Amino acid sequence: MTGTFAEFIDPRLVAVYDSWDPDRPDIPFLIDLASHVNAASVLDLGCGTGLLAVELAKRGHRVTAIDPSTAMLDFARNRPDGDQVRWVHGDATVLRDPEFDGQFDLAVLSGHVVQIITDDRALIATLAALRKALRPGGRLTFDSRNPAARCWTQWTPAATRRTLASGVQVWSQDTEVSGDLVTYDIHYLLPGGEELVSHNELRFRSYAWLIHALADAGFHVDPMDSGAPDLYFLATAATPRRVLDVRVHGTSPAGYFATVAYDTSELVESPFGMSPPQLLVELLKMKVPVELIYRELEGLDPDWDPREELRQRSETDMEEWRRRDRELREQRKREFREGLGGSAG
Repeated sequence: MTGTFAEFIDPRLVAVYDSWDPDRPDIPFLIDLASHVNAASVLDLGCGTGLLAVELAKRGHRVTAIDPSTAMLDFARNRPDGDQVRWVHGDATVLRDPEFDGQFDLAVLSGHVVQIITDDRALIATLAALRKALRPGGRLTFDSRNPAARCWTQWTPAATRRTLASGVQVWSQDTEVSGDLVTYDIHYLLPGGEELVSHNELRFRSYAWLIHALADAGFHVDPMDSGAPDLYFLATAATPRRVLDVRVHGTSPAGYFATVAYDTSELVESPFGMSPPQLLVELLKMKVPVELIYRELEGLDPDWDPREELRQRSETDMEEWRRRDRELREQRKREFREGLGGSAG
């Protein structure tokens, strides 16, 4: 039997899910955080088996827990004290209901939930929904693995093989990396001999990408260790910042970068050495108005028109856009290397 994120769907795997990490260090931290910020109401988005939600509810917090997995919610509801939590089936889109507007003091996404949301647009929409659900000054926290740590290189059968609760053997293999997307399989061998395979994928977004996304959604981010293997974000709901201006610097073939000025007096730089198409994608992610983008990018490459590029894009072809961008990037690298070789000759 195989499936995508089977551990979220198959009741047999849901039942042993918590034994993956029975002493999760984030649980005590999040319990202390909820107390420290005096959170009367807590939103647990992607609550899974409900371990954190129930622990918070037992301590007097009013908890709403949301998850798209029916099997996970069924398990959560049947926990001791599970009746103290409001369980909601769905994802962040349920927060569009006006009943949730400004209702929470703290929102939590634990267990690297943001990485499971692999579509960038979906995560941006999730952050916007969370901002809408939090009261002014409300807090948001989540964790995400640092891509610089390259933890996926350790996801081999030899390094990951272990035995979970009820004698279920588990290991990871067949890890593949494409840009910031990592796909891998988790094998589960049940005591009766049946083997289940879960096909999983995670998005390893950079610290800079997540910081920009949070700011654009209307959050101020607390200082943090951006070099840690696990990135723990803590942010405060605030007024979304607005782009005032953008300036592009650099030359071809060395590449370009942009400086974006916000009404918060922040100056944020994009990564260096980008091609015009790459810079277009980056500036769109930074929520720079398209007319400012056109002003700066038109004329950088005589064979490329940013207006035409945007016209050809649609809401349903983001993955195709990613693929074409990678191919164009590799093509430019090859042409640059060939140019250097020709010059040397």
